[in-house]
Amino acid sequence: MRLENYVALITGGASGIGEATARLFVERGAKVVIADLDEERGRKIESELAPNAVFCKVDVSKSEQVEKMFRMTEEKFGVLDVLFNNAAYSLSKTLWDTTEEDWDQVMTVNLKGYFLCAKYALPLLKKSSHGAIVCTGSELGIVGCVESLAYNTSKGGIIQFAKSLALELAPFGIRVNAVCPSGTETPAFVKDMSRSGDYEGECARLIASYPLHRLGQPIDIAKAVAFLASEEASFITGTHLMVDGGYTAQ
Repeated sequence: MRLENYVALITGGASGIGEATARLFVERGAKVVIADLDEERGRKIESELAPNAVFCKVDVSKSEQVEKMFRMTEEKFGVLDVLFNNAAYSLSKTLWDTTEEDWDQVMTVNLKGYFLCAKYALPLLKKSSHGAIVCTGSELGIVGCVESLAYNTSKGGIIQFAKSLALELAPFGIRVNAVCPSGTETPAFVKDMSRSGDYEGECARLIASYPLHRLGQPIDIAKAVAFLASEEASFITGTHLMVDGGYTAQ
């Protein structure tokens, strides 16, 4: 599965799943825009992947910054083949602990950010002969869990966003899908699972619930994104691909 001459923009591209996807895309022949708030980390990855990657500092919840990011992409590459909507704000709180500000922050990044990126990417994606949008959902957009109400709700919304947008963009030949990971060992995951002070124990309990008996790795998700972005998936749109070790099959 190759991605020669593809141009991809990856939000949340400076760490975790986004970083793994950026590296895999470049390895397979693509040029990549790494979009993230973490400029130090983003610049480091840019230098490691040069000349096939460029970094753009962006807050995806700010329309003026998103619009500027896509203008830069057009000036740099002229076209966009793949938008990987991946930036996310994670929050682990119950209903009674979640403030209105917490709720708004999650929805602003995880839903409004995806909307803004799709909206401003569209003119460039229309220029591509194989335009695709991939959105990062989650197993938690399918099943519930405690202490993650706002996050889970946003991820369920992302799955519906991808389905609805797929229908809107089908006349332009642009495919839209979601990839839905389970627990994946990213820096954000490690931070969240370390809150109790027993990271190994928390992971062991989680792994026990997965039929494949391991956590996901960022590269696992990156490979699924590469597939959905490629011509191998040219007749796939409006779906969500579970990359969850079999968890939701139970």
